This record gives sequence, C-alpha cells and structure tokens, in this order.
Amino acid sequence: MIETQSLTRRFGDRVAVENLSFSLAEGQVVGLLGPNGAGKTTTLRMLGGLIAPSSGSAMVCGQTLGQSDAANRAIRARCGNVPEVPGFYERLSARDNLLFYAGLHRLKDASLRVDSALQRFGLAARGEDRVSTYSKGMKQRLSIARALIHEPQLVLLDEPSAGLDPQATAAVHALIRELKAKGTSLVLCTHSLEEVEALADQVLILDRSVRFAGALSDFCEVADTVIVDMQINAMPEGLTTQSVDATRYTFAAAAESIPELVRRLIAAGADIRSVTQQRRSLRQRYLELVGDR
Repeated sequence: MIETQSLTRRFGDRVAVENLSFSLAEGQVVGLLGPNGAGKTTTLRMLGGLIAPSSGSAMVCGQTLGQSDAANRAIRARCGNVPEVPGFYERLSARDNLLFYAGLHRLKDASLRVDSALQRFGLAARGEDRVSTYSKGMKQRLSIARALIHEPQLVLLDEPSAGLDPQATAAVHALIRELKAKGTSLVLCTHSLEEVEALADQVLILDRSVRFAGALSDFCEVADTVIVDMQINAMPEGLTTQSVDATRYTFAAAAESIPELVRRLIAAGADIRSVTQQRRSLRQRYLELVGDR
C-alpha cells in the first residue's frame, strides 16, 4: 500500500522530512510518532499527494508519488484524509458539506452515501444544521465521515481523537479496527502512545529523519525480566528476586533461562499460576529515542 525510499521534503533551506523509508501493507496500521515539529504532518501531506517531495520516491496505492498530475490525482482519489483542523464550509450544513466532497469524487450515489454516513456517525438528527453550530467532537466525526465517503484504500489520520471525550475516542478506535479488518490501511499520526499500543501493527518514529520504522513488537523489546505469579514457602538457594509484590515475584532472567527457572521453582514446591516475560514499554523506548524535547 505504501513503499517509500529516502523521501525528503524541504521548505527553502529548512529540511522538514529527511530520508524517510518505510513500508505499509494492506490492512495494517502504522503509528506515526514524534515530537512537535518532527515532520509528521508534512509526511501525511506528501503521502496523500497534497505536496510533492523534494527528493526520494514513494509508491502509494499503486501509484508513483509525484510522477505526474494524473498519478497524484489517483492517489488523492484512493486516500481519505482526516486533518488535525477539519476545515469545513461552516455556513453550509453537514449534509451539504458531504455532498460537496462526494461530488468532488464523482460518486453516482452521493445522496445515499451522505445519508448513510450521517447515520453511521450519529449526525443524522443534525445533518441539516450549519457546521458552525457543531461542537469539536461533532466536527471530528464529520471529518471522518468525509474522509470515508468514497471508501478509500488508505486513510491518513492526523490526531483523530484529539480533544474528544472518552466515548467518542472509543468510537474512533472501534472504527479504526473495523477499517483494518476490511483491509483498509491506515497511518495514525498521534501523540498518544497508548493509542499506538492499542491499534498499531507498526511504529514509525520521526524526528525529521527516521528514528525507528518496523513492527511494534520489535520496537517494544523483550527485557531480561520475568514475572512469576506463585505461592512458595521458601525461595530456592541462589535465586534472588528484584522485587516482591504479594504473590508476584520478579526475576532477572533471559528467555533461554526461563525453563530452568521454572523447574527450580517447582522443585522447591512453588504453585505457579503464570510466567510472564516483561516487555519494555512503548513509552520507555520512545523517550530513549527522542530524548527530552
């Protein structure tokens, strides 16, 4: 769905994104992370065919980015964009806004799609109201409805849950999972590490250049730590724990030494309920890469 090689964007003398290389398969979610000013929104604008890269190359939805106006139009036709600032025609109703964008995509069944979208996102009762009367959460729902009106192959989300209440955030997360299950690919730009942990298959960390690109499971490395939930009367000789919390004991143990650790505990009469190899959290790894910016 996306394949970039050394994608770079400059604005005059300032380099916004440098040598961006990553790939995203069909039906996957990549979490795009980085500090403010790291180039995340510029990356989304390039991938969506809205601005051209200064150098490098990218294949998006089967089209070569920047190859021609026709290729860029094809990319835009296959992408759905949810920008951080929605940018509606606020004097028009929600329905008229959606009809306008459906017309840009030349949808033959525009009216039916608009009615379905308003219903789906809980806006049917307010569909004839001016967007200027909408709350932030309602505008965000309308923005997502607009992005999906033409059933895109790729959805680019820039802070989709920013400023939303917990119920609306849960609805956005459910929608992302639904789209992923249908084979839609998504780029999720967010400052919420918890959002990425819950939704993403991959993680892309930018600080102008790529700090990490790959599977989320590879990024959150397995630490040499094992947590054992058990009942035990006396710890075997030579085994010490780093911490004890009721029945949860933490041992320093690499993956290959876990079977021997379990055998020794059982031989000492331990009643083991679970053994968990601990991972370093996304937050820990992220802060190690980007520092205290």
